[in-house]
Amino acid sequence: MSIQKSGRIDGLGPKIFLGSAAGDMASVCLTAPDRGADFVGQTRDILAVIDDLLAEMGSSHDQIVAVQLWLADIADWPAFVPLWNAWIDPEAPPGLSVVEMAASRRDSLLEIRAWATRNPGQAAQLPDQAAE
Repeated sequence: MSIQKSGRIDGLGPKIFLGSAAGDMASVCLTAPDRGADFVGQTRDILAVIDDLLAEMGSSHDQIVAVQLWLADIADWPAFVPLWNAWIDPEAPPGLSVVEMAASRRDSLLEIRAWATRNPGQAAQLPDQAAE
């Protein structure tokens, strides 16, 4: 089975892809690209990148089956809820796990990982970018 990768990061830290897909599943995990934004801004940025990466891998946020949310401060949870509720499909919300954590970067206020199904036949249409 081939693995498709999307959103390569080659900064000073670890080299990673933000998204990976194999078969009928895709996964995306990231912190905000603009860590100078407040909590609401970082959340909106992450959700937008998740949308973009899932689309590149033949999926969408309506196909998400499970999400993990790591909050630097659990007190931000009430600010997250309306953003989440506006983003997900209210008729078929995915599972959500929420924990408080200490991030590797103190300016990251949250991190989100999402797993989604992909459209049938998508694996055959995407170029193979197996990890090196």
